[in-house]
Amino acid sequence: MIRRTLLLAACLASTALQAQTLKDYELGQLLERVARESSVGTPRAINENLLDRGYTVDGNVLVNHIAVQPRQAAMMRDNPDVVRRQLAESVCANQGFRQLMARGATLRYEFSEYQSEQPITSERFAANDCQ
Repeated sequence: MIRRTLLLAACLASTALQAQTLKDYELGQLLERVARESSVGTPRAINENLLDRGYTVDGNVLVNHIAVQPRQAAMMRDNPDVVRRQLAESVCANQGFRQLMARGATLRYEFSEYQSEQPITSERFAANDCQ
């Protein structure tokens, strides 16, 4: 009886692991497609201070690479809380991003200074950031 119980428990654990692996695989495939489609036409200007360099995927993280003009970069470094708040508002207002995060994705923004490539900040968002 104990052997059957252990065998059943092992099978259930294996099935749960396979389901999680399939879910992760499907999410990874979706993120790769989103990154590829969202990167069409990059680099592209977001405004006079920001240049969208496109998206990449790192596991279950969709990464947006953005170059920033030096003057704007200095302002971002001086006001990290404002940067985070503005990004959160933008991310949480985007239904597509919210759907990705509900499926387990994380969004990351990588800001670097235009031409020098010096890092400015990196911001991450998950589903619980929009509640």
